[in-house]
Amino acid sequence: MKILVTGCYNPEYNRTMVLLKGLRALGVELIEMPITGRLRDSRHEIKQASLSVDFIFMPSFTHADVRGVKTLTAKPVIFDPLISKYLTKVFDYKQVSRFSPRAIKNFYKDKFPFHKADFLLADTYSHKDYFVRTFNLDEKKVGVVPVGVDSETFFPLKKRNNNNNDFVVGFYGGFIPLQGVSNILSAAEILKGENLIFELTGSGFEFEKSEVMIRKKRLDNVRLLGSAAYNMLPDRINSHSVCLGIFGETPKAQLVIPNKVYHYAACEKCIITKDTPAIREVFTDKKDVILTSSDPKSIAEAILYVKKEEKIRDEIAASAHKHITENYNHVEIGRKFMEAVSGFF
Repeated sequence: MKILVTGCYNPEYNRTMVLLKGLRALGVELIEMPITGRLRDSRHEIKQASLSVDFIFMPSFTHADVRGVKTLTAKPVIFDPLISKYLTKVFDYKQVSRFSPRAIKNFYKDKFPFHKADFLLADTYSHKDYFVRTFNLDEKKVGVVPVGVDSETFFPLKKRNNNNNDFVVGFYGGFIPLQGVSNILSAAEILKGENLIFELTGSGFEFEKSEVMIRKKRLDNVRLLGSAAYNMLPDRINSHSVCLGIFGETPKAQLVIPNKVYHYAACEKCIITKDTPAIREVFTDKKDVILTSSDPKSIAEAILYVKKEEKIRDEIAASAHKHITENYNHVEIGRKFMEAVSGFF
């Protein structure tokens, strides 16, 4: 099996890395040809390379390249958008008014490539349902391949000594509405009198807003650590006593299981995250995850519960680790990809 991987994609983005590493582990031959400038500058190379492959794979965020690549080949084009630009800008960031010309433009930035591709991937069934319903797609045209994890990069290290003076509630991610960082900080305010510390890794859209909230609320139990390189994340995660997922109140929060939740599980950490249809596709409440609402009080109560119940915390962490590393490691994700696109070869 030979696949051409192209489009203006980032080979180091987690979703793409996991998929490509998993495919290589299965013996699939990949010709990587990322577009670094204008598509027209790469037309000849892509056209020639496509002649010798079974199909073309366009990784996450290559929306703008799908139609152009499709004109260069008769081979099937598989597109993994990961996000809807329309959903992200109009309903998540709320940067664009719903019925404005810019909203319509973003809608078609999704719809055109979604329809032009021969097959579309979604990371959850909830996300698939959104794609099918919003952009009027044939559901048979959309397959589901979870994000998963590179289990050779994310794995447990020596556990922190989780005594009452060393209990760290960890979080990493972009400070975007999906993540619900303000709800995490409100939970930290509720827990100011407790013996624990919050460590938040990341930056982004709402970072300055978070800094202001920490100063105004005098949250001396919160440490903002800033961004961390990808290769630093395993050590950072392994230093935490319990890890927080997402608590946003946007529609997108209902549809996704973010990278970090798989990373936490692979590092054998107890995870607290928002109860959504997407998370329940992979995880089970009180078995391998603790599910809450996005309400800060609910988050705070869950943190105190797992802090007090160390045995239960460790059992949930161990169950999550076993489940994810056996069923959602990079090799299994590669296998799920091949099963999803099997109709094309």
